[in-house]
Amino acid sequence: MAGRRTLRDGGFSLIEAVMVAAIALVIFGMAVPAAQNNDIAGTVARSMVSDAVRARSYSRRTWEAVTMQVDTVNDRWRTLREDGTPLSSIGANENGWHSLPLGAEFQVIDGMPSDLVFLPNGRASQSAAIHVIFGNHKWLLGVDGLSARIRAEPIHETVEG
Repeated sequence: MAGRRTLRDGGFSLIEAVMVAAIALVIFGMAVPAAQNNDIAGTVARSMVSDAVRARSYSRRTWEAVTMQVDTVNDRWRTLREDGTPLSSIGANENGWHSLPLGAEFQVIDGMPSDLVFLPNGRASQSAAIHVIFGNHKWLLGVDGLSARIRAEPIHETVEG
């Protein structure tokens, strides 16, 4: 029986595999909440980009101006049709407002309006930008007036408290 091999000689036991998976899940479980906390500002910025893209598309499709209104005092935003009625949006209240998560805030950029208007011709009435801040993380959300290109990007600088 010198040529006979056992399972133990060539692989892992089921117990070993389960232990490695359990350790990996514990490490992953500790890492995910930390990553989620760091990305709240990014999540808000991406949500606002989604609303802005929908507003721009609605404006072109219906041939009416659509405004994305940012209320920096109350940390909320909404999109309004030309007649002042809010566009329906998932997560918005009855008046169309989306509120920032607790701890997140808007920061006005000097010389830049925070509200933006998408025109039926596919452009914006003017360039607009705002910062979204959560903890030490800051994102820039902006729209170019001529092209109506919408962008959201992290700002790699220390946020002063």
